[in-house]
Amino acid sequence: MQNLLRILAQISCEQRRREFNVGGWRVSACVSQECWEALEDISSQQGVCLETLVADVARRYGRRRLSRELDLFVISYYQSASLPPCGLRDVEPVNLLPC
Repeated sequence: MQNLLRILAQISCEQRRREFNVGGWRVSACVSQECWEALEDISSQQGVCLETLVADVARRYGRRRLSRELDLFVISYYQSASLPPCGLRDVEPVNLLPC
């Protein structure tokens, strides 16, 4: 946990906005550059494009802002890295941020 907190403390505060097509709708998300890089790595590992990954997260976890869901997805994905291999369907976001 200390390693995760140390990494989070080093993350830039600058946010980057990107737009995606989700079910025919244009949606945007604004997260740190580090989060975008992590999402690109995850999409590459899973063999899908970034837009497909973002659309999947948006459809499954759209109860809050997409930006927050992407942050939580990345954290959950890497938290589960020490567990037995799993696909995207098994990753559930952990609500570490207050609503």
